[in-house]
Amino acid sequence: MNKLIKSLAFTAAASTMLFSGASMAADQKIGTVNVQKVVSQLPQMATIQQTITAEFKEPMDALKKLEGDIKYNLEKRKRDEAIMSKKELEELDGKIETLTKEYQTKAQPLQQSLKRREQEEQQKILQLVKTSVDSVAAAEGFDLILQQSAIVFAKPELDISAKVVEQASKSN
Repeated sequence: MNKLIKSLAFTAAASTMLFSGASMAADQKIGTVNVQKVVSQLPQMATIQQTITAEFKEPMDALKKLEGDIKYNLEKRKRDEAIMSKKELEELDGKIETLTKEYQTKAQPLQQSLKRREQEEQQKILQLVKTSVDSVAAAEGFDLILQQSAIVFAKPELDISAKVVEQASKSN
């Protein structure tokens, strides 16, 4: 009997907290934003991609040339293996190995630099999006903005993503 009373008291207390929380939430203006969609629609993203591509053009071109040289030599080996002497095959294998090592020593640091640079620019864009979300939320009187990927359901009219894109696009 004592357990039953405690259980009922707990249920009543939980229900009261649940309903009071729901009424408090009803007084707040809540919106949603799809950050990934916002970032993909920003005109600044194209500019950033062009900047990074230009910045890394020379080392990327050098890597592509190395790739082409390796491929050419591999094809040459496969094609001419039957007519090449043992010494010529060894020299070609050595050349392929040297080119492959050179490619590996250049590719990894370049990939790391490229990734680091992209992350730097991505952080700038995310900060711009955050500032734009804050601006739109303040201008429209929102109390809470939630990321759409964390929500199971929300009415489409709560989505401020388009307004955030517009706001962020104005900033440079």
